[in-house]
Amino acid sequence: MPARDTTRPRHIWIQPRSADLIELAVAQGATALIPPDGDGSLDTPDDIALVARDGDFQEGRDFMRHQIRSEHDEHLISADKLAVIEPAEWTIIPAENLISRGIEVILVVDDAEQARLALTIMEQGVAGIWLRDATEHTIKAVGEVLAELNPEPMALISAEITHIQPVGIGDRCCLDLIGQLEPGEGLLVGSFNHARFLLHSENVENDFCASRPFRVNAGAVHGYVITPGDRIRYLAELTSGDPVLVVNADGQARTLAVGRNKIERRPMVRIDAKTNDGQLISAIVQHAETIRLVSPDGKPSSITTLNRGDQVLASVTQPSGRHFGRPVSETIQER
Repeated sequence: MPARDTTRPRHIWIQPRSADLIELAVAQGATALIPPDGDGSLDTPDDIALVARDGDFQEGRDFMRHQIRSEHDEHLISADKLAVIEPAEWTIIPAENLISRGIEVILVVDDAEQARLALTIMEQGVAGIWLRDATEHTIKAVGEVLAELNPEPMALISAEITHIQPVGIGDRCCLDLIGQLEPGEGLLVGSFNHARFLLHSENVENDFCASRPFRVNAGAVHGYVITPGDRIRYLAELTSGDPVLVVNADGQARTLAVGRNKIERRPMVRIDAKTNDGQLISAIVQHAETIRLVSPDGKPSSITTLNRGDQVLASVTQPSGRHFGRPVSETIQER
């Protein structure tokens, strides 16, 4: 299934509870600011629009506000202006109907989960959100949602396989996601927080078992996996609903939630590789034909056919410590 189109610009209108939250709102992704009282003026940066009576976006000229209580209300909305939709008993279906008519919808929201839902309605999402009466906590939470929905591409490099060693029985995590992965897509998994292999999904057809395009057999319970916002999580701690970062061979990324984490005991194998500048990548994964890394040409390579000297894709960052998955500056060695 193709990834959601994130190229079109979004309206992220934030109405901070107080003027001292302006800098935070801009840092978290605001494209326009609204004065706390809904009118008046704000001292906004030059590249940030103002939604106000004399601002860049003006009610009546650029947008109209609506509250939809019936199907009749929907048909009163025209496509010649942005349609700002106030909360009502029904929100999702009316928004879908308006999107299908080609109307640019901005939903008024109060928290991060409402923002997430608005920006993913009918996959493409609405044209934007109006976050009203926003506190520091709410602004930061919406910023996390925006980072999750529009992750930055990941830099992938080629690494040379240096060592393959069976290590006996261990507990491995099989992540079933709530969406299907395309050929070349997988998760970034490794034993070290700064270096991960691109581990391919089980969407490869074979003669012995059905493909599972939603599944990544992700490796031993101790392994790290990249999640949105440059955060890493232990594979063992992931549960249903947790987001992970799906990456393809070109480094393009998208977010999918875990549907299920199956932890089962299986024979395991350690795989090591080294980059051109000598950085070590290592992971312990299940020893089976359906476990695949990704070669530089984007093709899956089964770990049972890999040899020393083969090239695979990996993501390597500057070594750093981690505190609950977030990078911190400290001296650290992993081996």
